[in-house]
Amino acid sequence: MRLLSLTLSGRYKGLKDQTFSFDNAQGNIIAFIGLNGSGKSQLLELIAESFGYLERFLRSDFKCRNWFSNLAIELRYTNQAYDSEEHANTYAVQIDQSGIMKLYRDGTLVEIESREHSGIEEEILPSQIIGYSSGLNENLQRAFMKNTIQYLDVMNVKRQWEQRFATINAAKNEKGKHLTELDIELLERQFREAYHYYQTRHSALFPILPKDSSLSDNADIGLRSTVLPRLKYFDQDTTALMLASMGMLADAQQQSIWQGKQRFNKIHSVTLRYDLRKFTHDAGALLDIAKLIKCLANIPSCYFQTLPRVDKTSEDFYNQFELDYLAGEITIDYSDTGVQSILESSFFTPQVLFEKLYRLQLLAADFWQGETKRQLRQDNFDRSAKRPQKWKSPIIVLSLKLTDGQQCIEFDDLSDGEAQLIQILSMASIYKDSRVLFLLDEPETHLNPSWRTYFHSFVEHTIGIDNEKAQLFISTHSPFMVSSLKRNNVYQFRRSDDGLIDMKVAQNETYGASFDVLIKDLFELRSLISQSVIDEIREQLKQGDGHAVEWIEENLGLSAEKAYLIRKLSQ
Repeated sequence: MRLLSLTLSGRYKGLKDQTFSFDNAQGNIIAFIGLNGSGKSQLLELIAESFGYLERFLRSDFKCRNWFSNLAIELRYTNQAYDSEEHANTYAVQIDQSGIMKLYRDGTLVEIESREHSGIEEEILPSQIIGYSSGLNENLQRAFMKNTIQYLDVMNVKRQWEQRFATINAAKNEKGKHLTELDIELLERQFREAYHYYQTRHSALFPILPKDSSLSDNADIGLRSTVLPRLKYFDQDTTALMLASMGMLADAQQQSIWQGKQRFNKIHSVTLRYDLRKFTHDAGALLDIAKLIKCLANIPSCYFQTLPRVDKTSEDFYNQFELDYLAGEITIDYSDTGVQSILESSFFTPQVLFEKLYRLQLLAADFWQGETKRQLRQDNFDRSAKRPQKWKSPIIVLSLKLTDGQQCIEFDDLSDGEAQLIQILSMASIYKDSRVLFLLDEPETHLNPSWRTYFHSFVEHTIGIDNEKAQLFISTHSPFMVSSLKRNNVYQFRRSDDGLIDMKVAQNETYGASFDVLIKDLFELRSLISQSVIDEIREQLKQGDGHAVEWIEENLGLSAEKAYLIRKLSQ
């Protein structure tokens, strides 16, 4: 995945009538740098909104409503064909002010007559779009939340159908074996009417039934599967599930990903709590949890325990899903050498296990406020959408422990910098082989200066320098990272007096430039000492040059500014 440019016609917040071109960038990482409020995060938002809308437009089970009426977008990007390791197509995607999309593949218009096409989004879209913000930028997650609500709506439709079908089936069971031909005909008509209602409104989910099928033939009717949204936002809860899955990797692999930069470099154990009592309509979720419990059942160090006031499932339910309890806690002890191979035989990779758990977490959107969900169903909603601080979820991480081989520590007890580095590198590792676009808002905020100087190489080591599938857009205030990037990969943002945002390639070469030069060049600082100190120096100068020299020598630490002032005032 390589985003080459985004052309905006109209206005999105502080962005207006501009082409944001990344044609000349090389490698995987592109940095947005500038002052606070200069517009870096707004461009990340717009990229996320654009790809989020494309997913909704191309997926027949998702809905599109009210694209931003004051703007049009054109995206240019290359995307490696999902069925080829070698060939990459170049796409130009236009979204006009009415939300209609035109698609060009290698310069040729691709006809999309309706949204009832099969699999075209697999070719056109990145397989993953990953969002992350270390600060309080709730606006970046908005586009991701929109597609989460779309997923929830699809699952709720399936739930409604299952309830309707269960009602009809219960009527059949009440009569038992004493069904007359009239009873059978009535039940069959109720079934077909109910199914036709859903098939008409949600044809992407409900296949057309065979002409001569009967109610009994369709007792276990298989609705079309619903895949996860491509847009995935990594907040604290999501990241915890991802790290819980990373324990599947061999010890050496985990240590290689985290590159030995911290003492606790291996997942020791994790305790998950699940509660599916409200989500029995999601057969996939039930089967995934049952599979996880079953594959760990014979490992003494791993165990399952029930929650208070949770009864065993019925015999019929168990026969269908092999799940004894709809709520419980699962402890996975990765220090047991057999656990990794057992999980690998059942879930193959950390990405597969994570997305099984993440699927459950998405259903928690059912507990969001009704007004929030209503707003997020509108494509043109552009304000903050806040998740509740304490929210119910079908799955949460109760405990996540890391080890150095001797001692253990809870992940929450790590420093912010240690935790952030583990999160970012693990995220990059899990999706490095996908056609992935990362939108990362200040992902190195909590790192110490030394780690920031290595951040670029940390990430490239994880995803691979020659990786053509992954691209990372990173907003940052760090000259430490920018010094390791070529000028064509560094884009400087400035806000004009009229409030509009301008983005340009850095004027001077950034690769290998000293931090003091970058700070002055990119952040418009005239001096590298504190402004409050400069103000105090001015006060001392009012009492004469001699007094100022004496005060400077006694009070200021070493700096080029101190040496210059003393030399200048002593002449």
